[in-house]
Order: sequence, then structure tokens, then C-alpha cells
Amino acid sequence: MLLNATTNSPVDYYFREVGKEEVKGNSYLTDYGWEFNWLHPISHGFKVFGLVTNYNPEFVEGLIALKENPDEDFLCVDVDIIESSPQNKKFIKGVLNKERSHTNVGRVLIAFACWYSIEKGFDGYVGLTSKSSKYPFYESMGARLTYGQHFMFDNIAATRLVKKYFPGGVLWWQEPN
Repeated sequence: MLLNATTNSPVDYYFREVGKEEVKGNSYLTDYGWEFNWLHPISHGFKVFGLVTNYNPEFVEGLIALKENPDEDFLCVDVDIIESSPQNKKFIKGVLNKERSHTNVGRVLIAFACWYSIEKGFDGYVGLTSKSSKYPFYESMGARLTYGQHFMFDNIAATRLVKKYFPGGVLWWQEPN
């Protein structure tokens, strides 16, 4: 679950698709503290999803770029990029972020990728390439290193994560009437 970093209390969270105009308009770019250029996955056919809260739905707490991979040798959902927003990063340029807003953003985003894989008919299989510093993070969530720096979440790990993070299903943000 998503937690308030100050109180350690659960925060309700939702998802919404994020398009090219929002990436540019809301500055989800490297010039604004993000590590990745979020226009890149959109231009390569990935869908980008943002994690939001009900008290600030215009601002994303983290982003994930996903693409269905129907190649018979893979049959999974590929993750291109996953990133917490600058205010949710544990470390900023190697220094502990004492102003962090939320914790578990990455875990919620990975669980979302697993849910998305199940929804799209890939049985929860999710593949991604990881930085070596993130190996323990993905392994702690049930991913297995398959080759090089590539990790795979199988249906067992995915189902466990979806049950833990989305017991009532994924909630999609909808603008109030």
C-alpha cells in the first residue's frame, strides 16, 4: 500500500493514463528532477500510467511505462521505465530525502504492471531490465533474474502482488462531476 512518509499511514491511490501533452505540460522531464525523459516511452508505443492520490490527483506520485509483448517467445507485459516522482524518491543525488511525501510508490507501480498483465491476458508475466542497484528490490517482490539484467515476474509472484496491493481491484481516477 501507498504510505504517507510522515505518518506512515495508508493513503488511497488511483491510476490514470498519462499522455504526451501532460508529460510536457507537467514537466515530467529530467530538467524538473525526474531521472528519465517520459516522452521517450510514449514515442516508442508504450502506455504511461500515473499513480495519483485523491487529495492531489493532478500530480503524479510515480509513473510506469508498459507495453504488451505478444511475441510467442515472451508473452508478457514489458516495463520500459518505472520512477517515483522527485518528492517521493528515497535518495536525491545520493542524499537521503527527508522531505519525502510517500513510500512504497515503486512497489505499487510494479503491482500495477502485474495487474495490467493479468488484465491483458498475459497471466501476470512482467519483464523488465534493472539497474544492478535495484536487484534486491525486484527480488524482494518475487521477480527472478532471467538473463543479463532482465527480471521476470511470473504468474505466482504477480498474483500475490495484485492480491496484496489491489484486493478490491485497481481504482481508476475519475474527475468529480
